[in-house]
Amino acid sequence: MWQRLSHLFSGLRFRISSALQDQLRGQFFLGVDLGKKQDYSVVAVVRRDPCSLRLVFMKQFPLGTEYASVIGYLKILCARLRHVHAVLVDQTGVGESVVEEAKKENPLIQGIMLTINAKMDLFGYLLMLMQQKIQCAPCATEHPGIQIPYDDELIAELHNIRYELTKSGQILFSHLAGTHDDRVIALALAAYASREATSPVLIPIRKR
Repeated sequence: MWQRLSHLFSGLRFRISSALQDQLRGQFFLGVDLGKKQDYSVVAVVRRDPCSLRLVFMKQFPLGTEYASVIGYLKILCARLRHVHAVLVDQTGVGESVVEEAKKENPLIQGIMLTINAKMDLFGYLLMLMQQKIQCAPCATEHPGIQIPYDDELIAELHNIRYELTKSGQILFSHLAGTHDDRVIALALAAYASREATSPVLIPIRKR
């Protein structure tokens, strides 16, 4: 028997970030979720600020956009941002060949297969950042470890992420039928690309 279906990112508040302007300085990390016919391709950009991460840009491509167009866009984006440290791309379902070709255009790109364990690490790290409470002296305020703009579609996707805990202790992730999780995955990939620790992050699960 699985435990009752639970929301993963419920109960979290989202702080409004400023619009994307005059934010091209700093260390940037990109996450890319590749989709084509049923899922969207999404690029997320996070910047490392002195006391936290900040989501500064997100682009969702129309359904049917060719992978080559997304990779070409990444090349231009990285050139504009200049100080991009890592680009983490979900290669699940697209194969290694797509990512290997992308690496020829952009050596910063790394591919990742979103296995159950990989998703646990990705979502666990993102959740930890969102739950952190950082007292920032320069701006004299408290904020989470990652600051996210109030984007209706992104927040709706965050609220739709569910998890189920199996008897064996595995966590299976899903989202509501008819909805998408492409923005969340791109954000999680970008955040994970910025991590300094290499050890996995455990997701805190409360018994119900």
